[in-house]
Amino acid sequence: MKKYFALLLCTLSLLTSTLSFAQSTNSNLTYDLTGGFGTYNGNSYTEIDLGLNWYFIDWLNWRNSLFTQFGSTINTVFGLDTALLANAVLYNSSGSFGIEGYIGPGLRFANEDSSGVFGKAGLTFAIGRLRIGGGAQVTHYYETRRDRDGFRLPDDEVQYFLVLSGGGGF
Repeated sequence: MKKYFALLLCTLSLLTSTLSFAQSTNSNLTYDLTGGFGTYNGNSYTEIDLGLNWYFIDWLNWRNSLFTQFGSTINTVFGLDTALLANAVLYNSSGSFGIEGYIGPGLRFANEDSSGVFGKAGLTFAIGRLRIGGGAQVTHYYETRRDRDGFRLPDDEVQYFLVLSGGGGF
């Protein structure tokens, strides 16, 4: 029950805090807010990311995001994810409706021995000024991690995430 409540709170807070920032943009520099969730060893967690995207060419995005990962039985982790994402975009002529797909590798720099390499892929739908989507991130950690009770955590993790409202541009 706590997992669903945390997910609901995360979703509602992301939706209300990003709706005011959502806008159509053709900018090379954009920002967004995303939320993710996952489980390992029976422990559920929530992750929130604030991302900055630099589209230095139309189909290639260098994404950097500050994140925090927290849960009731895990140590809180925070840090920086950096990724190089290939993008495919299809929008109508006004830019008010469309779909975006992305995939690519990245690095995670974090506290609590939680640094590693990852692969990320996702799909986002644009409906007016609202962006809704999701994806998955598979992370391989460099160090052995432990939960609050000292139990060993897996070296590999799959995290599913939601994207709500895309953000905006500079």
